[in-house]
Amino acid sequence: MRVRVIIITVAAILVVGVAVAGYRFYDYVEHDPRFCASCHIMETAWKTWQEGPHKAVPCKTCHQQNIQDRARIVWRWATSDIEGIPPHTRLNRAVCENCHLNETTAWAQIRNTAGHDVHVVRAGLECLSCHLPSLHATAPKTEACTTCHTSARTNIGGMKAFHCTGCHAFLAAKDQGLEPKKELCLSCHAGLKLKGETFPANAPMQFECAACHKPHEKPILSFNDCLGCHAEIAQSKMHFDMKALTRCVSCHRPHSWKFGSGT
Repeated sequence: MRVRVIIITVAAILVVGVAVAGYRFYDYVEHDPRFCASCHIMETAWKTWQEGPHKAVPCKTCHQQNIQDRARIVWRWATSDIEGIPPHTRLNRAVCENCHLNETTAWAQIRNTAGHDVHVVRAGLECLSCHLPSLHATAPKTEACTTCHTSARTNIGGMKAFHCTGCHAFLAAKDQGLEPKKELCLSCHAGLKLKGETFPANAPMQFECAACHKPHEKPILSFNDCLGCHAEIAQSKMHFDMKALTRCVSCHRPHSWKFGSGT
């Protein structure tokens, strides 16, 4: 009887041990990013993942595979054809939406942001068309914007190095839209003096800067641009006699509207 108890106890311990070991192995393979990092061809991916914004997200949360894909990878690994292992998975847009359109998680929610409302919710663009400039990187580069907005590069010398989102507030509330507002322009320009011109925050014009300035086209205004609003000036005898019809700024300071020899 005592021998039987010992045998049953040992057997139970072995079963529990195998079960625990099996679960730990399963958990390691399924949930531990170190399993992915154990393959030498994953060194770069591991490093960029650790340095990226998703470093708290296990690999398989995003890289979801079916049984056929897994079988192909295991076969390549078992036959030592490591370099021939096929791509693990193509990221599905739904994977991104599970976190970023969920509105119940701790991750950044994008549904109500101006940029994502236009590009994702309404236009239906794939997340990776903008958000994967390089492995595990997520910050879009300017080139990602100009792939679609081909004529949108700024022609202003000092702004050529700016990222599009420096002016177009992508993460602003969607009811604010993407067109830069005067306050955003003045946040930079109020402290600048360019070619003698200043940008006072209390300037009398009440309309947006973009009503006159087109950074992606022709930022400096011509006489004809001014006539777009001030058509009556062309018929003004005073302006004609003063030969001022080709250069408004010889008399009027653009941002203060004061008259008198350019002052």
